Amino acid sequence: MSASPPIGRPPWTVRVASWSARHRWPVVAAWFALTIGLFAASLAMGGTRSEDAIGDEDEGSRRESAEAWVVYGAAGRVEPSAQLLLVVATPSGRMDDPANAAAVAAMVDRLATLTVTVPGASGPVGAFREVVNPLLAPPALGLVSPDGSTIRIVARAFGEGAEIEAKLAPIPALADELRAANPALEIHALNGMLANDEIGELVNSDLDGSLRLTIPLTFVILLVAFGAVVAALVPLVLAMTALLAAFGILGIYSQVVAPVSPYAGQLVVLIGLAVAVDYSLFMLTRYRTERRRYGANPPRPRIGLGRGWLIERGNVPDKLRAIETASSTAGRAVFFSGLAVMISIAGLFMLDDPLFRSMAIGTIAVVFISVVGSLTFLPATLAILGNGIDGGRVPFLGRDRGEGSGAWGRVVRAVMRRPVVSAVVTAALLLAMAWPVTRLHIGQSDFSSFPDSLESVQAVNLMEREWPQGSTLELFVVVTRADQDATQAAIERFKNDVLAIAGVSEPVESRLSPDGTVGLVSFTLAGSSNDYANWDIVREVRSRAAPAAFGPVPGVAAYVTGSAASSLDITSFYADGMPLVFAFVLGLSFLLLLVAFHSIVIPIKAIILNLLSTGAAYGLLVLVFQEGWLAGVLGFKPGVIEAFVPIFIFTILFGLSMDYHVFILTRVKEARDRGMGSAEAVARGISITAGTVTSAAAIMIVVFAVFVTLQLVVVRQLGFGLAVAILLDATIVRSILLPATMRLLGEWNWWMPRWLSWLPKVTIEGPVRAR
Repeated sequence: MSASPPIGRPPWTVRVASWSARHRWPVVAAWFALTIGLFAASLAMGGTRSEDAIGDEDEGSRRESAEAWVVYGAAGRVEPSAQLLLVVATPSGRMDDPANAAAVAAMVDRLATLTVTVPGASGPVGAFREVVNPLLAPPALGLVSPDGSTIRIVARAFGEGAEIEAKLAPIPALADELRAANPALEIHALNGMLANDEIGELVNSDLDGSLRLTIPLTFVILLVAFGAVVAALVPLVLAMTALLAAFGILGIYSQVVAPVSPYAGQLVVLIGLAVAVDYSLFMLTRYRTERRRYGANPPRPRIGLGRGWLIERGNVPDKLRAIETASSTAGRAVFFSGLAVMISIAGLFMLDDPLFRSMAIGTIAVVFISVVGSLTFLPATLAILGNGIDGGRVPFLGRDRGEGSGAWGRVVRAVMRRPVVSAVVTAALLLAMAWPVTRLHIGQSDFSSFPDSLESVQAVNLMEREWPQGSTLELFVVVTRADQDATQAAIERFKNDVLAIAGVSEPVESRLSPDGTVGLVSFTLAGSSNDYANWDIVREVRSRAAPAAFGPVPGVAAYVTGSAASSLDITSFYADGMPLVFAFVLGLSFLLLLVAFHSIVIPIKAIILNLLSTGAAYGLLVLVFQEGWLAGVLGFKPGVIEAFVPIFIFTILFGLSMDYHVFILTRVKEARDRGMGSAEAVARGISITAGTVTSAAAIMIVVFAVFVTLQLVVVRQLGFGLAVAILLDATIVRSILLPATMRLLGEWNWWMPRWLSWLPKVTIEGPVRAR
C-alpha cells in the first residue's frame, strides 16, 4: 500500500461507485425501476416462450434429422394433427376378455364422441376424427402387447395452435374419469403436448422450490460470515433484483428473437444467485474492513490531484472513503471476475445452436447485471446505510480473525513443508476421480430422465415393459422422388434390408407427401433414443442400407430421422464442438493470466489445475448420474449425461475459478513485490486469502447443491457437477495443490521469455488510498 496519495484520475470503478454513493437515492430508485421494469415488460409481452423439453430436432437445424422434416414439409402441406395414446393394462388375464373388451369399446366410444369448444367455431366440435379400437385393428399394427395384457387406443386430433390445445385440454380429466369407472385397469394418457405441459409445470415448481431452499440457506451463510442481519440481507436484495432483470431479458429475447431452452430459467437462478451473492460478499467484506480501519485511524485532511480523488480528505465522510477503497480493490476484482465469467460463457456461442445460445444469453445477462449492481447499487446502498450495515449484530458471529490464521493457514504451511508428497497425492486423487470420465455417455433428455410421478412417463414405462420389441420409438426415412416406379421398388428393397438389422421391428409404414413426390417410411425400434444400439442402427442405415437401396436410382436422396437419429445428431454436434469451446476458453484463460502476471508458467499451471478439477467433477458425475452411485439416496433414475452439461460445467467453472486463482495470486505477487522470498510470499498470499475464498465457495456450493435435490435430472447434473467442481477447486486445488506446485517451482513461477516482455501489464486491483 502506497504511503503517498495517488496521482491523476482514480480508477473508473471508483468514479462510478463515488458517483453512485453521492446520488444514492436516485441510483437505488433507478436500480429497482430498471430490474423490476425489465421483468414487468417481459410479462406484458407474454412471459418467456420455451421450446418443448421433449421433441425431435427443430427444423431450423442443418443436421440430417432436422433436414429430413424440412424436405418432407416442402412437398405439400400436411394437415397438422396430434396423436393421443390411451394405454390400458389389466393386472391379470387379457384385454380381449369380455369384460375388458367391453370397457375398451366404451373408452373408444367416449373418445370418438368427445366434443369441445374451439375458438372461432360456431358450436361444439368433435375432439378426435380418428379413433382406433386396438382389439379390432390388424395385428400388424402392434396395438396389443405380445401377452395380450395391454393395449393402446390410438386417437388423432386435427388442427394446430389454440384449436389443438382446446381439443387436448379435456384429456387429463377424461383419463381420471376412465380410471374411476374402471378401477381394475391401469390407464395412462400420452401425448407430446400434454407431456410437455406436465414437464413445464415440473420446471416451474422446481424453480420455485429452488428459491425457497437457496435463499434461506444463503442468508444463514451470510449471517455467519458477516455476523449482522442487515449485511446478510443486502446481497440477497441484489441477487433477487438481478434475477428479476435477467428473467426479464430472457423473456423479451424469447418473444422478440426465438423461444428459449426449457432449462434456461433454472440456469439463470443457478448461476445468478451464486455470483450475485459472491460479488456482494467481496464488496461488503472490504467495505466493512475499511470502515473499521478508518474509524480506528481517521485520516488527516490533505489535498490530492485529480477530479475528486483525495481532494479535501478531511471533508469526506468515512463511509465514502470506505466505498472508494472497496470499489478500487474488491470492485475491480468483481469486474475482472464477471468479465472472465462472461467471456468464458461466450465460448458457448461458438456452437451454432439456438437453444444453447439462449442458455448462454440468460447466464451472461445475470452475471452482467450482478456486476453492474455491485458497482452501482451496492455503493449507493452502503452510502445510505453507513454503519447501519452492521445492524442486527448476532453475538459470537462475524468475529475478526487475523490474516493467515485459522485452519487453512495451518494447512498451507504444512503443505509447503512437504510439497512433493502433497502434490503427488493430491494429483493422484484427482486423476482417480477423473478416471470414470472414460466411460462418459452423453445424450439427449427423453422420458426416461423425468420422474415416474408424471402421467406421460408412466405411460412410456408401461409400453416399454409390455412391448420389449419397441412401441413408441420410430426410425423415419424421408425419400425424395417417391413418385417414380424405380424409387418405389427401391423403397420395398430398403424395407426388407432395414428389417433385417437387429433391433428393428414392425410395424413398417409407408406414406407419401401431399404432392406425392416425397415418401416417408417408418420402422419401430426398441429401447430409448440414447441407446448406443439404436445409434448404431441409425449409422448403419445412413452409411449402408440407404446408399445401397437408393444410390442406383438417379437423383434420389434419403434422410434418416426420428428421436434416435435426432439424439445422435445433437450429441455428435456437442461432442464435435467441445474441442472448439475448450480451445477458446483455455486460450482466453492463458492470455488473461499471461498479461496479468507476466509469467508463462502461471497460466500453464492454472490451466492444468483447472483441468484436473474439471476432470474430477466429470468423473464423479459419471459415477453418480450415469452409473447410479447414490441413485437410491438422491432418488433419481441413472441414465445418460445431458449433452450440453459437460460443456456448460467447463465454461462456468473456468470463469469462476479464474476469480479465485487471480484473487490468490494477486496477493502472492504483492507479497513477492514487497521483498518476500518466493516460498514465503506463496505461504502468505494463499493463507490470507483462503478464508475469503472458502466463504465465497461455500455460498456457491450450497446454491449448486440445492439443485441436486430438485426433480429434473438435467438440473441435478448441472448442480452436482458445479458443486463438486467448486468444492474441489476451492479446497484441494487452491489450498493444497497450488501451494505445493508453487513451492516446488520457486522463482520459476515468475519466468517469462524475453521475447514476450513487450506484453502490457494489467493491474487487477487498483491503488488503495492513503490514510
